[in-house]
Amino acid sequence: MAGEREGGSGFVTGLLLGVLAGASLAMIASPESGEKTRRKVADSVEGQTSELLERGRAIVERARARVDDAVTEGMEAAAEQRNELESRA
Repeated sequence: MAGEREGGSGFVTGLLLGVLAGASLAMIASPESGEKTRRKVADSVEGQTSELLERGRAIVERARARVDDAVTEGMEAAAEQRNELESRA
């Protein structure tokens, strides 16, 4: 489970760095005016930011579900142990 968490955050970090590097290169290498280039980059980054936010929310939701499942399993195990100890007494 720890590997999955690290992989997800590593992916998002890599994606953000890639977006920034691509935007920088686009501005440097672009034959268009600065204003047009900035507008294109801003539109592109805005779309990618929305996608990243959506993916981040999905990752958080999956993690939250796993935590909820683990808490439920822990509570059930504790209740079983309590019942077992009470029956011995």
